[in-house]
Amino acid sequence: MGVIKRQTIKGSIYSYIGLTIGFFFTVISTKLFTPEQIGLTAILVAVSALYSQFATLGFTKVIERLFPYFRDKDKNHNGFLFLTIAVATIGITISVITFLLLKPRIIENNLEKSPLLVEYIWYLVPLIFFRTFFLMLDTYNKMLFDATTGSILSDFLFRLGTLLLIGAFFLNWINFPQFVFGFVAFLSFPAVYLAGLLIYRKQFSMKPKLGFIKPALRKEMTSLSFFGMIIGFSAIALKNIDTIMMNSYTNLSMTGVYNISFYFGTVILIPAIALGKISSTIIAEAWKNKDMETIDDIYYKSSINQLFAALLLFILMVTNLHNIFKILGPEYLGGQWVIILIALSNLIVASTGVSVQIIGTSHKYKIQTYSMGMLLVLVIIFYMIFIPIWGMVGAALGSLLSVAGAAIFRVFYLQRNMKLFPYRIVHLKCIAIGLLAFVVGKIIPAFDHYIVDLFIRSSAISIVFICLSYLFHISDDLNQMADKLFKYFRKNN
Repeated sequence: MGVIKRQTIKGSIYSYIGLTIGFFFTVISTKLFTPEQIGLTAILVAVSALYSQFATLGFTKVIERLFPYFRDKDKNHNGFLFLTIAVATIGITISVITFLLLKPRIIENNLEKSPLLVEYIWYLVPLIFFRTFFLMLDTYNKMLFDATTGSILSDFLFRLGTLLLIGAFFLNWINFPQFVFGFVAFLSFPAVYLAGLLIYRKQFSMKPKLGFIKPALRKEMTSLSFFGMIIGFSAIALKNIDTIMMNSYTNLSMTGVYNISFYFGTVILIPAIALGKISSTIIAEAWKNKDMETIDDIYYKSSINQLFAALLLFILMVTNLHNIFKILGPEYLGGQWVIILIALSNLIVASTGVSVQIIGTSHKYKIQTYSMGMLLVLVIIFYMIFIPIWGMVGAALGSLLSVAGAAIFRVFYLQRNMKLFPYRIVHLKCIAIGLLAFVVGKIIPAFDHYIVDLFIRSSAISIVFICLSYLFHISDDLNQMADKLFKYFRKNN
């Protein structure tokens, strides 16, 4: 767990710095841009994510599971990067052709209700290209035990860039079309930087070594790509289909309000994302060595650590909703239940630890493919039923039912088929402490100024939650970090 803990902490730090920047971007954007303009950026991100994920042709799953068998630094990992780039090139070609064939239909459906999307639709082509290469290179780089660079690029530098753009827009140095161009450029930049980094580290060898791939390995790679394509597309669709369907059933303005509210609900998953990026590498190696003890240890510790972090963030968010909407403005008040429902679904997901990575890197990876495919169908059905009735709240409810349901399914599947279970009595203690901290947050009277209210309420909740968690030894990692801090202060005072 040493490598996992160090890179998770490092990745989380950059992610939370990016989150802070993203928070300012989100708040300021609600003051400078119309909901329709905010909806445009959300749609560009969501649609390009779907196309780029499809363009990987499921090869990211091959990288995660089979790279340990190619790993050989002296032999440039037996030509693995050549295969990665070749697959990405083929996938991008297919995706762009598919987009061009569908473009007339997209324009026809959005010409009246979302004309801004029609105006900027061509930006999807470079986004598909660069975001596909980033997905492939980031996964490859992660398997070289560097899980933080991708997080820095996507969570920190991208958000810093967009914040600089919004500053330039505020100062009237650029207009909205130039802002969109810069937004697309910053979204594309991580792929360029990552390629340059691999070249600088002399890890970008394009020399093929096709002879290394024996028939049995080729068959396994083909199978993994097929199932990886389904599961990868399903996973990214689950994250973005709500935005796309919101625009389909409503318009860009409503989509913009939904997207801003959704952003706050996803904050609690940042530690889980950072943890998942590095843990999949360690888990894949453990499966190769049939080291079930390591897998079980990672599963339990990831679960309790993620529950600790996510529950604290969930409580802080729910008890400060009145402050959040004072910041955003009255036009976003309809997103209150969106934040609660999305945050709740992500809290449940966080509590399941690295269940996705365990199944995805195991010999049972196909079951995850089947379940994700079925889940995507169900979530589309939920959205088709709930969005016309309840709008953005319906979309959030559909997300809760589908995402949380899938997380619970993974837990029971791992328990039944692999005898792995993440929950202990300590999880109940953590929830009990969370309930007490929630009560503390609710009984504090509201203050006139939202900054004062936010500071006092959040401080009281955090002190109660963290101190009680330390006293009841909720997380070994938390206690170890706290003990080191105490020892440091005693030594220097």
